[in-house]
Amino acid sequence: MKTKKHFRVPFLTWILLLSVSFVFAQSTVTGSVSDDSGPLPGVNIIIEGTSTGTSTDFNGNFKLKSNESFPWTLVFSYTGYESKSIVVNNASQTLNVVLEGGSVLDEVVVSASRRRQKVQEAPASVSLLTSKDLENSASAVDPVRQLINTPGVQIQQQSANSLNIEMRAGSGVFGTSTFPILDYRYLVTPSAGLFLSYQTGMSNIDIDKIEVVRGAASALYGPGVTSGVVHFLSKSAIDKPGTTVEFVSGTLSTYGTTLRHATASKDEKFGFKINMRYMQGDDFELDAVTDAAFIAGQKTTISQPVIKGGRVDPSQAAKTLLTLADLDDNGDGNPLATEYRNYSANMHFEFRPNEKTNAVVSAGLANGNGLFFNSQGAGYTQGNDYWAQARIQRGGLFAQVYYNYNDGGDEENPTFLYASGLRQIAKRSSIEAQLQYNFDTPNFLDTNFTVGADYRNSASDSEGTLYGINEDDDQYVITGIYMQGTSKLSDKLDLTYAGRYDKYNFINEGAFAPRVALVYKAGPKTTFRASYNVATFGPSALEQNIDFPVSIVAPGVLDVWLSGQKNAQTFVANPTIDLSIPGLPDLPYGATSFPLAYVYGAVAQPTIAGINAALAGNPLLPVVNNFLSTYVPSGSTGTLEGYNLFNGEAMNELTPTLQSRIGKLNSFEVGYKGLIGDKLSVGLDVYTYSRKGFTQFTAVAPTFRLTGANFANDLSARVGADFAADPNVVGAITAGVLAQVQGVYASNGWPLAGIPGVVPSAAATAAAQTPGAIATAAAQVGGAFAQGGAGFASNVAPLLSVIGAVETSGVPQGDGITHIPAGYRIFDNVTRSHFGSDLALKYFANDSWTLWGNASWVSQTEWIPGQSNDDGLPFSSYLNSPKFKYRVGAQFNQDKWRGGLAFQHDDGFNSNQGLFSGPVQEKNLVDLNVGYSFNKKIKLDLSATNVFNNEYRAFPNMPVIGRRVVLRTTVDF
Repeated sequence: MKTKKHFRVPFLTWILLLSVSFVFAQSTVTGSVSDDSGPLPGVNIIIEGTSTGTSTDFNGNFKLKSNESFPWTLVFSYTGYESKSIVVNNASQTLNVVLEGGSVLDEVVVSASRRRQKVQEAPASVSLLTSKDLENSASAVDPVRQLINTPGVQIQQQSANSLNIEMRAGSGVFGTSTFPILDYRYLVTPSAGLFLSYQTGMSNIDIDKIEVVRGAASALYGPGVTSGVVHFLSKSAIDKPGTTVEFVSGTLSTYGTTLRHATASKDEKFGFKINMRYMQGDDFELDAVTDAAFIAGQKTTISQPVIKGGRVDPSQAAKTLLTLADLDDNGDGNPLATEYRNYSANMHFEFRPNEKTNAVVSAGLANGNGLFFNSQGAGYTQGNDYWAQARIQRGGLFAQVYYNYNDGGDEENPTFLYASGLRQIAKRSSIEAQLQYNFDTPNFLDTNFTVGADYRNSASDSEGTLYGINEDDDQYVITGIYMQGTSKLSDKLDLTYAGRYDKYNFINEGAFAPRVALVYKAGPKTTFRASYNVATFGPSALEQNIDFPVSIVAPGVLDVWLSGQKNAQTFVANPTIDLSIPGLPDLPYGATSFPLAYVYGAVAQPTIAGINAALAGNPLLPVVNNFLSTYVPSGSTGTLEGYNLFNGEAMNELTPTLQSRIGKLNSFEVGYKGLIGDKLSVGLDVYTYSRKGFTQFTAVAPTFRLTGANFANDLSARVGADFAADPNVVGAITAGVLAQVQGVYASNGWPLAGIPGVVPSAAATAAAQTPGAIATAAAQVGGAFAQGGAGFASNVAPLLSVIGAVETSGVPQGDGITHIPAGYRIFDNVTRSHFGSDLALKYFANDSWTLWGNASWVSQTEWIPGQSNDDGLPFSSYLNSPKFKYRVGAQFNQDKWRGGLAFQHDDGFNSNQGLFSGPVQEKNLVDLNVGYSFNKKIKLDLSATNVFNNEYRAFPNMPVIGRRVVLRTTVDF
């Protein structure tokens, strides 16, 4: 087992930062915030012109400390309410603030520019889900599903337990182009770029708000952020102490419980909280009839692979870890898991010595097991995920470091792909650090600057099961620096400009991502925005280094071998078609049919033995054996067709792949955000996306299928025809017939010359009988080979659709196994473009009712070569997402009652993602929730998703998603 080196973190620096205590002369202002129906928890309060602020607790109370000299102007803001500014002249004032419904413009977010700013002034398209939104939601099980009705966001409900987040750049079944973070910590699985929602450890009762930033954001967040940012922000232990317990139960045998306990010191300098969560249930399943072929392709035994020469050796018998009895949860013959169980726990220590300094040290673990999907098929992952984080903010300084480690499971709980049946040892770790400083330069256009640096180092230890020959050279490090400035060109016009440079150690290249935006504040309730962004992207560590059989069609005979982008895949000078039928030699590349000589060679020995038994004592037998002793038939049968194994398209060229490259995505966007008549909030964004430098998972070389072959008839006919035409055979049979005729003449006393007018000559009689004798003998010999050909056809029938492949340099060589090469084709000079729009509406009908709706549209989802809008692409390309979608709904909140109704529509579309390719049906779904608060401590919520059970799939061959009903009880102590 190879030992990985982990980077040591200068923890002393962090300890010094976290232990610094600052002493200032502070003033404290207290008060409460409410509306017509009672206290408002979670109201944002900030001293105008500073970053000092707080928020109200569960009872609507707040305490704000600052060393700022009086007077203060406190700004109170809360989604759905008019912001209110109040001047405080001294600390003796006790404030009782009442907010009125109406405004959504003054909420503060941190994700659009990596600093605090109002949503209305952000240089990007932003949505904010507050704690009130999260409480009144039908998404009770997974916090990620809270995003289902957010403009521009595409939530893939792949199974009951598995969700993925995508936005404008398109959708994939594996990985995400968004940047999901929790309290500034990246949530994507290290190395793989995979977002596993069930391993995040998040809970609804601890999420304070969710910020969604749409659009390319690499200029601030680094490579791969081509769609946007989703930032989950948890509740502060100091600002929101208390104990909350949540119980969840419902259909699909769903059961779960969550605990949050937070406490703060009396002086509110120290805080501590813990979160614990357990969830289990049944998963949605495949359709036993519709998906029968897909189910049949999944292995029913999971084994520990044998490693030879650093790679998986699929020819050797592996140690069995699990069988169908272990995999089949409900006894229906489907090995894909239909149950799940997840649990997590985390703790946070918070230190706030003054209003300018806040430090948090946190750590946690999550045990998440469940299905995952990639282009090569379905898999199952499990194991323990550990993480630790330390972060500090003092004034304009922000610094953090966090570490993540996942043990990838063990032999009793392995991670594996169902298509190969082999365990994947998936130990992985990541260490990330960030240092950022924000400062003002009033004399330079009243500009605010943010400068920072990021470091990301991912390491993996697959013991050869995933990274194969790349195991000892798989370092994956990205280092980036960035700068952003926001200058006030006038009282109404702000200019934001940013740039980031990232260095990829594994490519030994760097990339620059710029950003520029103009924000025009036409009025206090109206903002226009225009921006240009460049996002960079490269391969994940998995895509870079992977080297293993992703699917084993026939053990020791035929497999699909996946190679990463670390090295180019090339072809030899004189390529051949490596046949998957054991024992047969390769065919020259360019062959169009299957040689009958190969069939003959496979069946000759038993067939000749049968002929010898059948013709024992027959004088013809020596003639037959003499013919067959050196015979090799010519001719061929059927048609060899080259095709792409993953999408079925014709493939007749051998094109090498390139090594990994850095790609770029350019995006231009204009937007509007405003409040009309204090009732209607409107957001409209129109954007363009231009992606250059494609990496497409695909078959690297053609797989060959044999169609129209008739081994029995064609071999029989060829052997019979060649036998009948052989001069030695003709001569021997001719002589034999003549001798036989002469014997008949002698026994009858006829002269060999015949009797004129009565009996022809013996020679004439023999000449007449010889063709028939030859035909009869040929039929006997050919007929024997018809039986052999039929047996051959029966044996090779399962391989006819994958009868051969052209191998590349990326697959194992000389092991007697046919490896179909798969990988990542790079088109570094190809550009694909589309444009789209997002519309968001929210109408505050009154204090109790809010009506909302949003819609997203893109100009194009498919690029097919030869069509007028193909952008000149040499290959088919798909967004794998709907062209048009919309959501509409209503929310009600009054006194003790709350509720919501939502309808979502997604257009159907075509998917091109390996085994999950094909038509995706249109979706029309209804979600419903209703809740009741018995008092301030006990709440009951009933939620139903897909109320009318309109069954659908995220992509073909994925589980069928149906109705889900959940009852949630929340108790505050």
